[in-house]
Amino acid sequence: MGTVVGLGEAGCNIAKLFSQYPQYEAFYIDAESKKEDNYLKITKQDNHELYESKTRLRKAFFEKIKGPVIFILSGSGDISGACLRVLEKLKNLDLYVLYIKPDTDLLSETKLKQEKVVFHVLQQYARSGLLKRMFIVSNPVVESVLGDVPVIGYHEKLNNLIVPTMHMINVYSNIKPEMSTFSEPVETARISTFGFADIETGEEKLFYDLKMPREKIFYYAINEEELQSSGGLYKKITTQLKEKSESENVKVSYGIYSTQYEQNYVYCVAHATLVQEENL
Repeated sequence: MGTVVGLGEAGCNIAKLFSQYPQYEAFYIDAESKKEDNYLKITKQDNHELYESKTRLRKAFFEKIKGPVIFILSGSGDISGACLRVLEKLKNLDLYVLYIKPDTDLLSETKLKQEKVVFHVLQQYARSGLLKRMFIVSNPVVESVLGDVPVIGYHEKLNNLIVPTMHMINVYSNIKPEMSTFSEPVETARISTFGFADIETGEEKLFYDLKMPREKIFYYAINEEELQSSGGLYKKITTQLKEKSESENVKVSYGIYSTQYEQNYVYCVAHATLVQEENL
């Protein structure tokens, strides 16, 4: 499915989790010393602005990277100042960004300003077509999905929900469903999030509160025996999605996949045109 490139501690930790799946090759960029394959250590700087102006990136490191690429980062770390330099090196590849949004209520004024800058610049990159898509994930929202999360291992718990969810969406996006209504995506809707839904109620648990989505795509992973025996399942799915489309005024499509899992899963992706949190 391509390559993941993590920037900074948060990005590298998530890229590492993707590397457990054979479909991804992981690359890491940070200012700390780490013993990882495909690792680029950059010079540590004192602040966000210096990372932006002084970071130098080895050409040979990027020559190994093949597309498509998921570039992973959080905007609150100083090292995120280097993100546009990294994107410049990757500009000839199909680029997707996975942006991890921290709890901004707890950031210092300086950190809050730099996070806003990175967050909005990357969205503009997506809107302009320089990125294929920008996926936004909010740590506080993922925490609310999980429920009580302990202090020790906090980020690991969140990441262990984020990564498998995105991975399974990637898997189902690349295999043939039993039935689907997929069509070409809305071209201008490149600001996105993902999560899952309850198959009984249709309730969504997206990993970011995406405002004014234009399109939602649902991937139904259903036990094969149930697909063969449940006469009411198709009607339940289509009724839920029709109601969702009408009540939310959003384009809805779906795919139904046969699995050997005992439990059924519904994954969801939402796409918007609107720049998020623009007036905050």
